[in-house]
Amino acid sequence: MIAVGIIGLLALIAIPAFMKARQRTQVTQIASNLRVFSHAFQQYAIENGDYPPDSHLPAPYHLPNTLIEEYINAPLWAATTSLGGNYNWEGLDSYPYAGISIFAATAPVARFQELDEMLDDGVLSEGQFRQTPNGRYTFIVEE
Repeated sequence: MIAVGIIGLLALIAIPAFMKARQRTQVTQIASNLRVFSHAFQQYAIENGDYPPDSHLPAPYHLPNTLIEEYINAPLWAATTSLGGNYNWEGLDSYPYAGISIFAATAPVARFQELDEMLDDGVLSEGQFRQTPNGRYTFIVEE
């Protein structure tokens, strides 16, 4: 009985720490993906003279054209993120910036603040990673 109580107490202590570490790993993965995708779109712009147009394709794909697939891991792009939603390209032809947003995100704002702290300044209303007027959390590639 005492052994079961001790194991239960240890589990009570370990589970929240495990969950926090898991969430941190998920946010870190998205930060890494956003950086990699950003470099791919920048490389595309260098080689093609401009960023691709804004993506208006239906979920979950959101890639602006097939040419960008030469630069980007399309299955990773199309997969649902660990914060919910999908990656989406927001081009300069529709917005005053070029950026990668998370379309239809479902995670709480606190998780996006964690992501902002990894990528930028921790303030979701400004900086390279922010919540844009369309309500999406967006990693700005160029303004």
